[in-house]
Amino acid sequence: MSTLLITGANRGIGLEFAKQFHSKGWKVFGTSRSLSNAKKLMDIISKENVLVLDVSQQDQLKAVRDQLYKSNIILDCLINNAGLMTDRVGIEKVSQDDMVQAFRVNSAGPVMLVHNLLPILDSGCKIVNISSLMGSINDNTSGGYYSYRMSKAALNMAVRSMSMDLKKKKIAVYALHPGWVRTRMGSAIAPVSKKRSVNGMIDVIDRLSISDTGKFYNFKGEELPW
Repeated sequence: MSTLLITGANRGIGLEFAKQFHSKGWKVFGTSRSLSNAKKLMDIISKENVLVLDVSQQDQLKAVRDQLYKSNIILDCLINNAGLMTDRVGIEKVSQDDMVQAFRVNSAGPVMLVHNLLPILDSGCKIVNISSLMGSINDNTSGGYYSYRMSKAALNMAVRSMSMDLKKKKIAVYALHPGWVRTRMGSAIAPVSKKRSVNGMIDVIDRLSISDTGKFYNFKGEELPW
């Protein structure tokens, strides 16, 4: 049985990942910032597999590592899904506090989680980082959204660096854009359903190999510009 860990699995895209991977027979571990917010996740996977984690908190990252390590868990896949959009403003109202928080969660969080989990990542493990086309410098033609855009661009750079550092261990690292999805973050007017987005991303993950490490794709499998 293959095993994976999904961060931010209590709602939205993360919860849909848990549903679909569980239905495929994977052993799924999912994280939430609190157990009280993870009731829907506990309806899918066992309560013991739901872990408390705020990816911006170093002590919690270490606690998750220790829980999995002591249970002799080896991961075949890690999905860095947890993220936030702190604001949607332009240059007139941008906030340093918002930018710092976005970097802590969207950029540093995934890197530090990988750092902590290295001892339990199997050779051949796939590390999937949920990024966004809004983090593409080449694609930005509308401006605004400073915190989110900058933090996702930083995540994309981290994906390239991690892919080089981990290739010798045969661990592949990718950035995936889920599309504009109907979630709390994406809004009700978004054109892509959670089910379609995640189903597409799982197909992409299945097809990708170590030869594709360090690249940026959308949920349709199309390579995206940095």
